Amino acid sequence: MVRTLDARTSQGSNGLYSLTPSFTNGVPILFAQVALQVNNPGPFVRTLFAGIVELTANVLPVNGDLVIEVYRGLGASQQLVYRAGTIVVADQFFSPCVFSFTGSEYNVPTAGSSQIIYSVYATFSYNPLYNVSGLRLGPESFNATLYSDD
Repeated sequence: MVRTLDARTSQGSNGLYSLTPSFTNGVPILFAQVALQVNNPGPFVRTLFAGIVELTANVLPVNGDLVIEVYRGLGASQQLVYRAGTIVVADQFFSPCVFSFTGSEYNVPTAGSSQIIYSVYATFSYNPLYNVSGLRLGPESFNATLYSDD
């Protein structure tokens, strides 16, 4: 039987206002972080997660790349568990760019841990010849649910 251990949401923006700081070319921005509580887990623990990032591309002279990375942990102890990306088309017709993602991690290690932390970064890269600002629109959110088998 499957049991839900915890579920959390990190919402940086609901999409009503532009976000600051904006993206710096090729520099990851931490946009979400959740700490899931682990109480009496069964033998197999897994996490299902989903998120969304929205940015504008109408000021871009060339296409860019948006990459989302989900890590388990904080700081130098982080373990990459998910990575996805998309091309952001530099055209008002395709702006804003809404990128949603869904992923999972199976056999999550829980030994000696009372919580499992997930940190989510977004990196936007574009031609370095251009200086672009005001790209982050929102919404930016991340949802994670921790399950265990009994």
